[in-house]
Amino acid sequence: MMKRKILLLLSMTLMGISSIACSDDETNDITSQKRYPLTTFAVAVKGAQADNISYYHGKIDQTTHKVEIGVIENANVISGVEYTLMNDGATISPDPATFVGKWNKEQTVTVTTEDHKTTTYTIILTKFKEQDSDVLFFDDFNVNGHPDQTKWVLCQKSGSDWNDEMSESYDQAYVEDGKLILKAEKVGGEYKAGGIETQGKFDFAFGKVEVKARLTSYPNGAFPAIWMMPKTPVYGGWPQSGEIDIMEHIKQESVIHHTIHTHYTYDLNLKDPINTAQVPCDFKDWTIYTVEKTQNKLTFYVNGEETFSYSNQNLENEAEMKQWPFTENNPFYLILNMGLGGDREGSWAGPIDDNNLPAIMEIDYVKVSKLDK
Repeated sequence: MMKRKILLLLSMTLMGISSIACSDDETNDITSQKRYPLTTFAVAVKGAQADNISYYHGKIDQTTHKVEIGVIENANVISGVEYTLMNDGATISPDPATFVGKWNKEQTVTVTTEDHKTTTYTIILTKFKEQDSDVLFFDDFNVNGHPDQTKWVLCQKSGSDWNDEMSESYDQAYVEDGKLILKAEKVGGEYKAGGIETQGKFDFAFGKVEVKARLTSYPNGAFPAIWMMPKTPVYGGWPQSGEIDIMEHIKQESVIHHTIHTHYTYDLNLKDPINTAQVPCDFKDWTIYTVEKTQNKLTFYVNGEETFSYSNQNLENEAEMKQWPFTENNPFYLILNMGLGGDREGSWAGPIDDNNLPAIMEIDYVKVSKLDK
């Protein structure tokens, strides 16, 4: 029940901010306000479509120097700011653009006019909810159709075991009845697998990832996965910059897999610390898969119980060994996919059972949040 309340709150927030923006101060006459240091102030929020941006204007009290902006509860949805000063000779400090991703309930800025007079304004998000301030990314898939294109892109077809059958189509990756459906099937004699990722849309260095998912169909050859890859190959090509597999399932196994891939674990085949774990769980029912990513440790959970961890060994020859590429300057993005194996040599998922396709993974929600300091 608590989960539903949290998701409802965030859903209402996101629904509210995707509507047509209106000013909190419709009667504000901008022309007559030109004598004031700060004339207008608004925050921008991207809508469900990438080119749909709404602006929420602040109500400026020129006596108290307060700027009040309503509606927005989760400040992490703010993507930009716009403002107007008295004239071109006036300046504002700090640059309000630096607040994006770091908004508090109240922020202050100082406007300096040409005659060197200063006025400090307090920008207040009146609907700000502290419990949402730690949420970096959230999607509960509450709108039928394509996944939110401001957050996700389709996985592309390539030559690896997990993506060699990617369809690059929303026919195998779509939202229905409050769930993301990822499907792998055979259509007209051709295998088509579905997947989405946040590459180019969202990535992060440290935080907590939670994904609630279930496997409703998993014939042999199905290769469902919830995982993370580096935004750029900071330390070199795969696997040198790392890979974090939060959940993988293959064949008819009764376990799911957590796995860490690095140059240290894969190329050098060093297993101290252990880089993988197999966890029995009822993956056919709704299950919450979690990883906490910090500067020195990756900790995995299934339904809130710790199942595996992988730590930074602080090796003296780290640059050569690449045991811990999970650093602050190496952000990762998220991938959700229902892949397919095959008859190719080395296919981990194995031959595909055509008779029991489609394979289906459903996702209820994805959340990434800041960790307690």
